[in-house]
Amino acid sequence: MFMLELGRMTTLWGSLESTITLNIGVLAGYEKMFDSRALILLAHSNFQQRLHMLGSLCEFLLVDYPQLASYESVVKKIEAAQKARNKYAHNSVVFNEETGKMNTSSFSSRGKLKLNTEDVELCHIQEASSKIHEAMCALHALVTTKEMKPLWERDI
Repeated sequence: MFMLELGRMTTLWGSLESTITLNIGVLAGYEKMFDSRALILLAHSNFQQRLHMLGSLCEFLLVDYPQLASYESVVKKIEAAQKARNKYAHNSVVFNEETGKMNTSSFSSRGKLKLNTEDVELCHIQEASSKIHEAMCALHALVTTKEMKPLWERDI
């Protein structure tokens, strides 16, 4: 089940990254959603650079498009989603035979080596996926002005 949830989280993250890239092109004024010029310009930008571009475009366009006023809260949601995702995407999730639980370990070496190991429950990864999905819905609503509810709030 852990691998399934990690896969779900990773897939959602890829969708969020693509959505950011496409929306940068839209906000930059390219008429086609998949305009090759925008994709060429963004192809080698890292995630943080794209997030800065998104925020800068929203700030620049705010005078003409007041519906972009909530862009800072959307960027914060995306950053929170990134932090939640990075916890599992950049650190291994392994089974601890001694405790019978799944663990993730992370380390830092700024000034001195710090190692952190913590238990991981399935709901933690699901929460990260939820944050990613909510960020994607918020970005969609910001740019299109059409609300997109998270899957668990939709009438299907």
